Amino acid sequence: MEEKLEKKLMIKKFSKILIKNMPDDVTEFDGLKYDKASAGSYDMVLNFVFDLDEMEKAVHEAAKSKLFNKGGYFYLAYPKKGNKRYSSYIGRDDIFPRLKVNDEDGFVEGTQLKFSLMVALNDTFTIVGMKYLPEGDVKKNAVSARVDDYVEKIPELRNYLSSTPDILKIYDGLAPGYQKDWARYVYSTKTEATKEKRLLEMNDILKAGYKSKALYSQGKK
Repeated sequence: MEEKLEKKLMIKKFSKILIKNMPDDVTEFDGLKYDKASAGSYDMVLNFVFDLDEMEKAVHEAAKSKLFNKGGYFYLAYPKKGNKRYSSYIGRDDIFPRLKVNDEDGFVEGTQLKFSLMVALNDTFTIVGMKYLPEGDVKKNAVSARVDDYVEKIPELRNYLSSTPDILKIYDGLAPGYQKDWARYVYSTKTEATKEKRLLEMNDILKAGYKSKALYSQGKK
Protein backbone atom coordinates (compact mmCIF):
# COMPACT_ATOMS: atom_id res chain seq x y z
CA MET A 1 0.00 0.00 0.00
CA GLU A 2 1.26 3.47 -0.88
CA GLU A 3 2.84 5.16 2.15
CA LYS A 4 1.31 8.58 1.45
CA LEU A 5 -2.23 7.18 1.34
CA GLU A 6 -1.54 5.00 4.37
CA LYS A 7 -0.58 8.12 6.31
CA LYS A 8 -3.56 10.18 5.14
CA LEU A 9 -6.00 7.46 6.15
CA MET A 10 -4.12 6.72 9.40
CA ILE A 11 -4.09 3.03 8.50
CA LYS A 12 -1.39 2.09 11.01
CA LYS A 13 -3.58 3.02 13.97
CA PHE A 14 -6.28 0.51 12.95
CA SER A 15 -6.13 -3.12 14.06
CA LYS A 16 -9.32 -4.39 12.45
CA ILE A 17 -10.45 -3.17 9.02
CA LEU A 18 -13.49 -3.83 6.85
CA ILE A 19 -13.65 -2.85 3.14
CA LYS A 20 -16.97 -3.20 1.34
CA ASN A 21 -17.95 -3.05 -2.35
CA MET A 22 -14.43 -2.32 -3.59
CA PRO A 23 -14.11 -2.67 -7.39
CA ASP A 24 -11.65 -5.31 -8.58
CA ASP A 25 -9.50 -2.76 -10.40
CA VAL A 26 -8.76 -0.72 -7.25
CA THR A 27 -5.23 -1.72 -6.23
CA GLU A 28 -4.38 0.93 -3.63
CA PHE A 29 -5.14 -1.43 -0.75
CA ASP A 30 -3.13 -4.38 -2.06
CA GLY A 31 -1.12 -5.93 0.76
CA LEU A 32 -3.44 -4.62 3.46
CA LYS A 33 -5.15 -7.15 5.72
CA TYR A 34 -8.90 -6.56 5.88
CA ASP A 35 -12.30 -8.27 5.98
CA LYS A 36 -14.67 -8.19 3.02
CA ALA A 37 -17.75 -9.10 5.08
CA SER A 38 -18.58 -7.82 8.55
CA ALA A 39 -17.65 -10.01 11.49
CA GLY A 40 -17.86 -8.01 14.69
CA SER A 41 -16.77 -4.42 15.21
CA TYR A 42 -14.00 -2.48 13.48
CA ASP A 43 -11.53 0.35 13.90
CA MET A 44 -12.01 1.31 10.25
CA VAL A 45 -14.75 0.65 7.72
CA LEU A 46 -14.35 1.69 4.07
CA ASN A 47 -17.40 1.50 1.82
CA PHE A 48 -17.38 2.22 -1.92
CA VAL A 49 -20.50 4.05 -3.14
CA PHE A 50 -21.38 5.38 -6.58
CA ASP A 51 -24.08 8.02 -6.15
CA LEU A 52 -25.58 10.23 -3.45
CA ASP A 53 -28.43 7.81 -2.74
CA GLU A 54 -25.94 5.03 -2.01
CA MET A 55 -23.83 7.36 0.10
CA GLU A 56 -26.76 8.51 2.21
CA LYS A 57 -27.97 4.94 2.69
CA ALA A 58 -24.49 3.72 3.66
CA VAL A 59 -24.08 6.49 6.24
CA HIS A 60 -27.41 5.86 7.93
CA GLU A 61 -26.94 2.09 7.91
CA ALA A 62 -23.50 2.53 9.46
CA ALA A 63 -24.87 4.93 12.06
CA LYS A 64 -27.49 2.40 13.16
CA SER A 65 -25.09 -0.54 13.16
CA LYS A 66 -22.65 -1.65 15.83
CA LEU A 67 -19.77 -1.85 13.37
CA PHE A 68 -17.45 0.60 15.07
CA ASN A 69 -15.13 0.35 18.00
CA LYS A 70 -14.89 3.52 20.08
CA GLY A 71 -13.14 6.19 18.01
CA GLY A 72 -13.48 4.11 14.85
CA TYR A 73 -13.48 5.67 11.38
CA PHE A 74 -16.00 5.33 8.58
CA TYR A 75 -14.62 6.08 5.12
CA LEU A 76 -16.67 6.44 1.95
CA ALA A 77 -14.99 6.22 -1.45
CA TYR A 78 -16.95 7.73 -4.34
CA PRO A 79 -16.31 8.49 -8.03
CA LYS A 80 -15.30 12.11 -8.42
CA LYS A 81 -16.68 14.49 -11.01
CA GLY A 82 -14.81 14.16 -14.31
CA ASN A 83 -13.60 10.61 -13.66
CA LYS A 84 -13.02 8.52 -16.79
CA ARG A 85 -14.10 5.18 -15.32
CA TYR A 86 -17.76 5.67 -14.36
CA SER A 87 -20.65 7.62 -15.84
CA SER A 88 -21.89 8.32 -12.31
CA TYR A 89 -20.14 10.69 -9.93
CA ILE A 90 -20.68 12.68 -6.74
CA GLY A 91 -19.93 16.41 -6.64
CA ARG A 92 -18.06 17.38 -3.48
CA ASP A 93 -20.31 20.40 -2.91
CA ASP A 94 -23.37 18.14 -2.84
CA ILE A 95 -22.18 15.93 0.02
CA PHE A 96 -22.66 18.19 3.06
CA PRO A 97 -26.21 19.28 2.14
CA ARG A 98 -27.31 15.72 1.29
CA LEU A 99 -25.86 14.19 4.46
CA LYS A 100 -27.00 17.19 6.53
CA VAL A 101 -23.56 17.81 8.01
CA ASN A 102 -23.80 20.42 10.77
CA ASP A 103 -21.41 23.30 10.03
CA GLU A 104 -21.01 24.03 13.73
CA ASP A 105 -20.04 20.62 15.11
CA GLY A 106 -19.31 18.54 11.99
CA PHE A 107 -21.78 15.76 12.82
CA VAL A 108 -24.06 14.10 10.30
CA GLU A 109 -27.57 14.90 11.50
CA GLY A 110 -29.03 12.27 13.82
CA THR A 111 -25.80 10.24 14.03
CA GLN A 112 -22.62 9.92 16.08
CA LEU A 113 -20.51 10.25 12.94
CA LYS A 114 -18.39 13.40 12.75
CA PHE A 115 -16.89 14.54 9.45
CA SER A 116 -13.10 14.41 9.65
CA LEU A 117 -11.39 14.44 6.25
CA MET A 118 -11.50 14.39 2.47
CA VAL A 119 -8.61 12.93 0.45
CA ALA A 120 -8.00 11.69 -3.09
CA LEU A 121 -7.69 7.92 -3.45
CA ASN A 122 -6.71 7.98 -7.13
CA ASP A 123 -7.79 9.60 -10.40
CA THR A 124 -11.24 8.00 -10.09
CA PHE A 125 -12.17 8.03 -6.41
CA THR A 126 -12.20 10.52 -3.56
CA ILE A 127 -12.57 9.44 0.07
CA VAL A 128 -14.52 11.26 2.77
CA GLY A 129 -14.02 10.19 6.36
CA MET A 130 -16.08 10.35 9.52
CA LYS A 131 -15.12 9.49 13.08
CA TYR A 132 -17.48 7.53 15.31
CA LEU A 133 -17.84 9.39 18.60
CA PRO A 134 -20.04 7.82 21.29
CA GLU A 135 -22.32 10.24 23.12
CA GLY A 136 -20.48 12.42 25.60
CA ASP A 137 -17.11 11.73 24.01
CA VAL A 138 -16.85 14.97 22.04
CA LYS A 139 -14.02 17.16 23.26
CA LYS A 140 -14.27 20.92 23.11
CA ASN A 141 -11.08 22.65 22.05
CA ALA A 142 -10.37 26.33 22.55
CA VAL A 143 -9.59 28.21 19.35
CA SER A 144 -7.29 31.21 19.05
CA ALA A 145 -7.86 34.10 16.68
CA ARG A 146 -4.25 35.36 16.74
CA VAL A 147 -2.61 34.99 13.34
CA ASP A 148 0.86 34.32 14.79
CA ASP A 149 -0.50 31.30 16.68
CA TYR A 150 -0.94 29.55 13.34
CA VAL A 151 2.57 29.87 11.89
CA GLU A 152 3.23 26.25 12.85
CA LYS A 153 0.22 25.21 10.76
CA ILE A 154 1.76 26.46 7.51
CA PRO A 155 3.68 23.18 6.83
CA GLU A 156 0.43 21.25 7.35
CA LEU A 157 -1.35 23.57 4.95
CA ARG A 158 1.43 23.19 2.37
CA ASN A 159 1.17 19.40 2.73
CA TYR A 160 -2.54 19.61 1.95
CA LEU A 161 -1.82 21.76 -1.11
CA SER A 162 0.86 19.36 -2.37
CA SER A 163 -1.87 17.42 -4.19
CA THR A 164 -2.52 20.54 -6.30
CA PRO A 165 0.96 21.81 -7.31
CA ASP A 166 -0.40 24.83 -9.18
CA ILE A 167 -2.21 26.09 -6.07
CA LEU A 168 0.79 25.30 -3.86
CA LYS A 169 2.97 27.41 -6.16
CA ILE A 170 0.55 30.33 -5.78
CA TYR A 171 0.49 29.91 -1.99
CA ASP A 172 4.29 29.76 -1.77
CA GLY A 173 4.46 33.00 -3.76
CA LEU A 174 2.35 34.89 -1.21
CA ALA A 175 3.90 37.25 1.33
CA PRO A 176 4.34 35.65 4.80
CA GLY A 177 1.45 37.69 6.17
CA TYR A 178 -0.98 36.26 3.64
CA GLN A 179 0.32 32.73 4.26
CA LYS A 180 -0.25 33.08 8.01
CA ASP A 181 -3.68 34.59 7.47
CA TRP A 182 -4.77 31.61 5.37
CA ALA A 183 -3.44 29.23 8.03
CA ARG A 184 -5.44 31.06 10.68
CA TYR A 185 -8.58 31.08 8.53
CA VAL A 186 -8.39 27.35 7.82
CA TYR A 187 -7.34 26.06 11.24
CA SER A 188 -9.13 28.46 13.59
CA THR A 189 -12.35 26.46 13.35
CA LYS A 190 -13.33 23.83 15.91
CA THR A 191 -14.79 21.38 13.42
CA GLU A 192 -13.26 19.25 10.68
CA ALA A 193 -16.30 19.88 8.50
CA THR A 194 -15.78 23.64 8.49
CA LYS A 195 -12.03 23.24 8.06
CA GLU A 196 -12.57 21.13 4.95
CA LYS A 197 -14.99 23.68 3.52
CA ARG A 198 -12.46 26.47 4.16
CA LEU A 199 -9.68 24.50 2.46
CA LEU A 200 -11.82 24.08 -0.63
CA GLU A 201 -12.76 27.78 -0.49
CA MET A 202 -9.09 28.77 -0.23
CA ASN A 203 -8.26 26.68 -3.30
CA ASP A 204 -10.96 28.42 -5.33
CA ILE A 205 -9.96 31.91 -4.18
CA LEU A 206 -6.24 31.44 -4.87
CA LYS A 207 -7.01 29.87 -8.24
CA ALA A 208 -9.14 32.92 -9.08
CA GLY A 209 -6.10 35.14 -8.52
CA TYR A 210 -6.85 36.67 -5.12
CA LYS A 211 -4.30 36.74 -2.30
CA SER A 212 -6.81 36.64 0.56
CA LYS A 213 -10.47 36.09 1.34
CA ALA A 214 -10.82 39.79 2.19
CA LEU A 215 -9.50 40.87 -1.22
CA TYR A 216 -11.75 38.32 -2.89
CA SER A 217 -14.77 39.69 -1.02
CA GLN A 218 -13.85 43.23 -2.08
CA GLY A 219 -13.38 42.17 -5.67
CA LYS A 220 -9.77 43.43 -5.71
CA LYS A 221 -6.63 41.62 -6.83
